[in-house]
Amino acid sequence: MNFFPSKQFWIMKMPSYTVVAFIILNVISMYFYPGSNLNDLNQVGYRFSHNFFSDLGMTVTYSNVNNMISCILFNFSLCLVGFTFGMLFFSNRNLFPNFYYTSIFATIFGIVGAISFVGVAFTPSNLFIDSNGDPWLHVFFAHWIFRSISIISVLYSIMIFKTKNFDNKFAYGFIVFGLMVFAYVFYSEFYLEDPRTSPDFLVNHVLSQKMVVIWLILSIYFYSIGLGKYLVNYNLNQND
Repeated sequence: MNFFPSKQFWIMKMPSYTVVAFIILNVISMYFYPGSNLNDLNQVGYRFSHNFFSDLGMTVTYSNVNNMISCILFNFSLCLVGFTFGMLFFSNRNLFPNFYYTSIFATIFGIVGAISFVGVAFTPSNLFIDSNGDPWLHVFFAHWIFRSISIISVLYSIMIFKTKNFDNKFAYGFIVFGLMVFAYVFYSEFYLEDPRTSPDFLVNHVLSQKMVVIWLILSIYFYSIGLGKYLVNYNLNQND
């Protein structure tokens, strides 16, 4: 008996379980977050519009209060997402036989993105601070999540559009995500000011980050749905 989950499990079932677990763990983490944000050390509890997702993963809050419950729950959710997405991209590496090299590159960057999720979890934003006061290692992994997923959004969109029996609407999800990442980077880099020195911009930073992260999770989840439907047809054709 094979006790290791099948390819179908990692593609068709585990992503949905992971998305639900991610939401639940984050809601609980927000509930247990003691309080404070980047500009207000006296804030009570977690405010969706004033606290970044990464605030949940800090070992202590901005006001130096122990945050281990939220830290463990949030960072575990990131590890779960990273592991699941890594297995998802690894499991579908052979499903596009007409695009061997493109599929290999997409798999590699998918795994890089998965590792980056885990990297963010193991580098809380209040640790590994550089001389400028920035959590350089946390930022490094966070940037590679967006970079890698942006790259695979292009690669998988190409393969989906050119693959028979794969609904093109799932490629559009990747395209929309790529455009959102570009808009987020442009907006945050060229329009928004540093929230540490310009507190009025904190809400804009927080909400735009949340929007992109949520869409990132959902876009890969929707891709797994499309991939599951394609896998059914793929197996039927292989058995004919």
